Amino acid sequence: MDTKILNKSYDLRWVYGKDINEELYYKMWFAFATLQRRAEIFIVGCDARLSSESLKQALIEWILDTWKNVIDIWLCSTDMIYFATWAYEEVDVWLMITASHNPKEYNWLKACSKNAIPINMKSFWVELQDFIAKWELIKKPILWNYKYTDISDDFIEHIASFVDLSKLKKFKVVADAGNWVAGVFMEKLAKKFNFELIPLFFEPDWDFPNHHPSPIEPENVKDMIKKVLEARADLWVAFDWDADRMSICDEAWVVWSWTITTAMIAKVMLEKFPKKKIIYNSVCGNIVPETIERMWWIPVKEKVGHVYIKEKMYIDNEIIFWWEHSGHYYFRKNWNADSWVIAFAKILDLLSEWDSKPSEVRKEFETYLAVPEINFKVSNVWDKLDELRSKYRDWSQDMFDWLTVRYHNWWFNVRPSSNEPLLRLNIEARNESLLNEKFLELKEIISK
Repeated sequence: MDTKILNKSYDLRWVYGKDINEELYYKMWFAFATLQRRAEIFIVGCDARLSSESLKQALIEWILDTWKNVIDIWLCSTDMIYFATWAYEEVDVWLMITASHNPKEYNWLKACSKNAIPINMKSFWVELQDFIAKWELIKKPILWNYKYTDISDDFIEHIASFVDLSKLKKFKVVADAGNWVAGVFMEKLAKKFNFELIPLFFEPDWDFPNHHPSPIEPENVKDMIKKVLEARADLWVAFDWDADRMSICDEAWVVWSWTITTAMIAKVMLEKFPKKKIIYNSVCGNIVPETIERMWWIPVKEKVGHVYIKEKMYIDNEIIFWWEHSGHYYFRKNWNADSWVIAFAKILDLLSEWDSKPSEVRKEFETYLAVPEINFKVSNVWDKLDELRSKYRDWSQDMFDWLTVRYHNWWFNVRPSSNEPLLRLNIEARNESLLNEKFLELKEIISK
């Protein structure tokens, strides 16, 4: 396979068998391991793609062939491998073979150093290409420095440290793993957190015989909602491809928005850690900053994008929690890394405080209605932004994150895509009729 694929330095979505195979994978990561001169111990895991296991074996080979050590944790979620970088002090680098939420024929790799600090793989591209072009790769197998380790028990103990287990109610939970990696530890989680687990599609199967593991799409939640009804469950939780995002549905068959989930977590976090800060982004629903303000603390607004928010979180030690627009929940006590499992644990924590059904708790936070973010193709982003500013000039506007316009009972934000001629619209209102009216109004302006 041609190493010219390395020139795709800004497109990490590689198709297995076309763009990447075991031979090129071995060469690339042999070079990477050699360039990581101070790293001695690597921890390796993978998702459930058909290509992941064989690519992982190629990955392990190059670690051994560079006279370094490898700990294989096999099938895992992203937050499990974040955990490993902190929990096992001897580990220098972790590597996970996954293409995240990309289609099943793709594959790639995530990398972090100690304390879950991401490694920017793009920064190695020039060195990797030069190394592969000029160096002869000599295999020097030393198999004694390989070992397999199951980290799931330690991982569950870490999650349990975020809640008081003695105060949790016994919930009935339908968990949909989507035939992907989340089923690996859900049974242990249920036992530790004392909830009745109803497993759905736990067997890893890269062909996805039931549905794709993307709970964001409505067609992928039909089976789960049906199961909640049949089992008379309290909650349903579903996960994406590499189990770093989740969706929750209650006994009334309503899928919770990430804004509502964020507000719930913010409330329970500030109850446990008063006078701390929580970051929310510019397109987050009003209930999040309102919830934080009701807890007598100041919400910190930031632009959309984890780069902006992570930078602030590393600088300000008073920040304990933040939410990313794409559905990731980050926690200070989790080394500033994201974890859906901790987020789910905090939801169980909050629900246990209320003598109400989950749907009734959800309604307490459902004070606004919103349309999911929608993209509009436009000929000129700047002209359209100017038109919107002029149209809504009589009301409060800010350009903190492009254009946000606020009225007393509704608001909207528009921001351009970074690499396409698109405007992204987020809109929220106090009631359905107003939401529909203003959405259609904005749609007409942006689309024409």
